Amino acid sequence: MKSLLIISAKGSSGRTTLTCLLARHLQFTCHWRVLVLDLAEPPRCAQMLAGRGHDTTGSGNRAPDLPECANPIRGGCLRVLSADAIDALHSPDDPARTRYYANLRHLLSAVAPWFDVCLIDAPVLPDLRAVCAEALADAVLSPLSMSPECIECASAVINGTYGIRNVRARLNPALRFAGLLPVVDVPSPMEEAWVKMMETTLCEWLIADPAFPHGYAWLPRLSSVGRIEQRLVPHGDATALDVGVAEASRTVTACLNVLTRWLDAIGNDAVHGLGDAEVCDA
Repeated sequence: MKSLLIISAKGSSGRTTLTCLLARHLQFTCHWRVLVLDLAEPPRCAQMLAGRGHDTTGSGNRAPDLPECANPIRGGCLRVLSADAIDALHSPDDPARTRYYANLRHLLSAVAPWFDVCLIDAPVLPDLRAVCAEALADAVLSPLSMSPECIECASAVINGTYGIRNVRARLNPALRFAGLLPVVDVPSPMEEAWVKMMETTLCEWLIADPAFPHGYAWLPRLSSVGRIEQRLVPHGDATALDVGVAEASRTVTACLNVLTRWLDAIGNDAVHGLGDAEVCDA
C-alpha cells in the first residue's frame, strides 16, 4: 500500500477538498482500493465523503473489517477511517505523541493488505500528529492557497522545524515530495504580483506539467465540489452544469491525472526527492 500525506502550514489551503477529489478519482477512474485516513479535528474528509455515500469506518485499534476489498470489484472501493473513532489515537496524557506515532504506524501496517493507497489528511503543521504522519508516509503533497503568505507557508512546509526536509533528515529518509500544488481562484488572477513571485521563488517545487497554461499543475478553488463531482464520477448527471463548472472540471481532472501518474510512479527512478537545493530564502 502506498501512502500519501496531504499537508500544509495554514488552514483553508484546500487539503480536504483535494483529498476527497483525489480519492474519488483513484476509485472511479483508476479502480484503486482507496483508504482515506482523516487525522484532522473535526474530521472533515470523513464528513464530506460520508455525505456522498461512502462508508466511514473505525472502531478500536484494528484494521477495518472490509473483506470485499480483498478482491476489488470493478470501480474500485473507497473507505474512510476517522481518527476520532480510533481509541488508540486518543491519548490526552501523551503530549509528545510517542504512543500516537506507534499506534499510527501499527494502523498503517494493519490496513496495508486491504488497500492500494492511503490518503492522509492531517492537521496543519506544526501539529505533532502531522509530524507523526510525515514520519510514516511514503510521500507528501502540499496544496498552496494563493495569498500574500504563500511563500512563508511553503517555506514552513519544506524548510521549517517540522518541515519535509527536517523530517527526512531525522525520521523518514525515504519520504518523497510530490511538490506544491497552487490552489487558485477561477478565473485565475495570474497577473497579480504575488503570484508571479510565487512562480519565481517556488518554481522548483511546483509540479511541472506542460499541459497547463503556465507549465505547472494547479487546482481551481472550488465553490461547489458536488457539482464538479458530477463530471468526475462516471454516470454523473452533467446536463445542468454551466460553462464555468465544465471548465473547472477539466482543470481538476487534468490535475488529478498528474497526481495519479506521480503516485503510480512511486518506487521507480522517475520519482525524485527533495535533493539538496533550498526552497526559498523566506
